[in-house]
Amino acid sequence: MSAANPTDTPLDERGGSDTEDRCHDLVEGYDEDGPTAYECGAPVRHTETGYGCTRGHSYTYAAHREAEGWDYASDPVEAELLGRAGVIGVRPGDGRPWL
Repeated sequence: MSAANPTDTPLDERGGSDTEDRCHDLVEGYDEDGPTAYECGAPVRHTETGYGCTRGHSYTYAAHREAEGWDYASDPVEAELLGRAGVIGVRPGDGRPWL
C-alpha cells in the first residue's frame, strides 16, 4: 500500500465518491527546520477532461491537452521545444502560456 494510493487500486477503477482522492500538488510551507514543501491534501473532483481540488489546483488529461494543441512546460526551454513541434507550452501552476 502506498501513501499516494492507499488502496493500491488504480484511481480510475476505484469508483465511489470523488472526495476519496486527495490532491498531490506540492505547496510551499514552513516547519521547524524552515522552508519546506508538502502535499496539498485537499479533496479532488474528477471531470471529463481532468481533475481539480477544492484549493484550486487542476490537471488536464494528456488526451485533452493533445486535442487542444497544448501541453505543460516546466520552463521556457521546454516550452520552446514544444513550440517547435507545434504545441503551445503552458505553465503548470497557472495555465498561462510561456512567452
